[in-house]
Amino acid sequence: MRSVRLVTTCLPALALMAGVCAAAQAGGGDWQKSYPVSGKASVTLSTGDASVEVHSCGDCHAVRVGVEWRDRKPGDFNLNEFQSGDHVNFDLKEKPHLGIHFSIGNSREPRVTVETPSALDLEARTEDGGLKVSGVQGSLQLHTSDGSVDVEDVGGAVRLTASDGSIKIHNVTGTLESRSSDGQVTVEGKFTGLQLHSSDGNLDVTLADGTQLNTASRIESSDGTVKLRLPRSLALDLDVSTSDGGINCELPLTMEGYNSAHSSGHNLRGHLNAGGVPLTIHTSDGSVTISGQ
Repeated sequence: MRSVRLVTTCLPALALMAGVCAAAQAGGGDWQKSYPVSGKASVTLSTGDASVEVHSCGDCHAVRVGVEWRDRKPGDFNLNEFQSGDHVNFDLKEKPHLGIHFSIGNSREPRVTVETPSALDLEARTEDGGLKVSGVQGSLQLHTSDGSVDVEDVGGAVRLTASDGSIKIHNVTGTLESRSSDGQVTVEGKFTGLQLHSSDGNLDVTLADGTQLNTASRIESSDGTVKLRLPRSLALDLDVSTSDGGINCELPLTMEGYNSAHSSGHNLRGHLNAGGVPLTIHTSDGSVTISGQ
């Protein structure tokens, strides 16, 4: 009887210990992995409800990915990753929920951090989370559905598509293509080509000293103002138009045409510094201001 009692007494304890172990495995800790590369790194990154930060680790020879779970459980997500040569693929998506799903209002979603060599080709996509990229050089394709975008100290060819969230682009060198649906857009850099479109949001654009546009460029806002600052020595052919808004150009301009008839909107065409590559600026509902720096 004593042995039987000992066995029955230990069973709950053993079950409790197993439950603790299972809970520790289910809860887990933060996830991280390093992928060695020998040539130019390339990364394809896709997340659902998670913020993403990509930054350079300089002359390192590895891509390092980490996930900080914060207020969420690893078991709530599907994490898929693999490496093929110098290419790393990482995908983190929340598992589908059956029935009613409750979330705490102040809960924090996971954060994904990626360290890469400075030379990088990147395709990053987030569904619901912010995206930050800094310190890399290469081809960057960035997509967000609902979250802010912050791009800083990068060079190469940047292509950005954002649905809902503010965009900040600072100290970018090279070409930029950006399409956004809803949110303030702030752009500053030394560009060789520029294509900007905002459906609903103001555009604040600064072309830094040393900018040399070598391809026809365009800045367009469907519902919002455009503020553009240019180097005073930049040579351009300007074509500015608004459907419903004013035009104010504070730089000396050799006029080629001007139309201020209210029924047809406003249009201004002319040459800066004897002219050069065409730069077209258009707003459907908003004013345009062009100034020097």
